[in-house]
Amino acid sequence: MIDVGKLAAVLGSGVCSALPGLHAWSGCDTVSALASQGKIKALKLVQANDLYLQAFTDLGSSWNVPTDVFNSIQAFTCQLYARNTKIVGANSLRYHMFCAKKGQIESGQLPPCEDSLMQHTLRANYQAAIWRCSLENLPDVPAPSAGHGWELDDGGSLKIRWMAGLPAPDVVLNLISCTCRRTCRPSDCSCILNGLKCTVVCKLQGCSNMVQDDAIVAQDANDSDGDSDD
Repeated sequence: MIDVGKLAAVLGSGVCSALPGLHAWSGCDTVSALASQGKIKALKLVQANDLYLQAFTDLGSSWNVPTDVFNSIQAFTCQLYARNTKIVGANSLRYHMFCAKKGQIESGQLPPCEDSLMQHTLRANYQAAIWRCSLENLPDVPAPSAGHGWELDDGGSLKIRWMAGLPAPDVVLNLISCTCRRTCRPSDCSCILNGLKCTVVCKLQGCSNMVQDDAIVAQDANDSDGDSDD
């Protein structure tokens, strides 16, 4: 049995105040964890840096994430993935790590982009805020879909909002293609895994994930009409 009182005395009041935010952010029942980034590594980094300690102490203190708190957490994330880096922006670190490996790196080895990291932090903040007000009588808790990292699908069910914007510019997304041979399945189709429709540059044509461009369809229809007139 763990003596919580002794553990709190060893950690100190500062770290204890940061634990709800850090635990939610590093992965709990309601918030996902970052790939290959464990809690012990995160805790040691927080214990070694007062700026990060304050950021996670503030996380969940309100229903919103202040800009300075997110900036500190973004710098913290960069050091999780590259301990000695001076880079404090997730997007910049992703670019530098990708270039350093000459593209030979799995997406799970890269930190989340700034957009995705913000949504993750919003979810952690929401969960930490609920924990912090757990002793209040009838706390006023906003809906998780009201800008807190979740959203409602077409059926009204709650789902994670992974990003607020596009994962890449349209010109880049149009270059992604899959090499499926018989069918495009969610488990192994690179297009589906990235939330994209299959295109004419994919190996398999006419799959259930492919949507024809309206302009092409319209042009084909016009051409057919012209042929019939002749």
